[in-house]
Amino acid sequence: MPGLSIHLSVANTYINKHKIKDKDAFLLGSVSPDISEDTDITHHSSPNIRNNALSFLLGKVILKDCLNDFDISTDFGKGYFLHLVTDYEFYRSLAEDEEKYRNMSYREIKDILYHDYFATSKYYKEKYNLVFPEIVKEYDTLGDETPLIIDIKKTDSIIEWLGSLNLSEYLNNL
Repeated sequence: MPGLSIHLSVANTYINKHKIKDKDAFLLGSVSPDISEDTDITHHSSPNIRNNALSFLLGKVILKDCLNDFDISTDFGKGYFLHLVTDYEFYRSLAEDEEKYRNMSYREIKDILYHDYFATSKYYKEKYNLVFPEIVKEYDTLGDETPLIIDIKKTDSIIEWLGSLNLSEYLNNL
């Protein structure tokens, strides 16, 4: 799962480009799958997720299995679905560099990604004027380091693309 600063950046971009009546509910939905005690359940992760780095990247979110978890007619449900789509697309983007991750373990990729989420948090907080919902306030950190594998420009492009998505069309194309 991308760090909460990336999820909130996508959510804020989405709010700025779409009509959202209850922004608080939408933002809460956009972080909810990650505040569960078992994110493998909320993301319907593949049972093989811990085999290696590529299994992790490609199996963290099984979108078709998540379809009963939300209702995109509500703002909370839209935020929840956008979170899952963000995870799915972000990890697919990372997996495009398959050679880079081929020999990495699940633990190695996860540790590097968590480093990068912290390292880039200040950048995303400032660029997207993020305000963390109270329920995730403890994750409001200000790391300002060089990421090891996350490409900031590529991630910014993904954030802009995801913030522009028509969620109904995306859902219908699954």
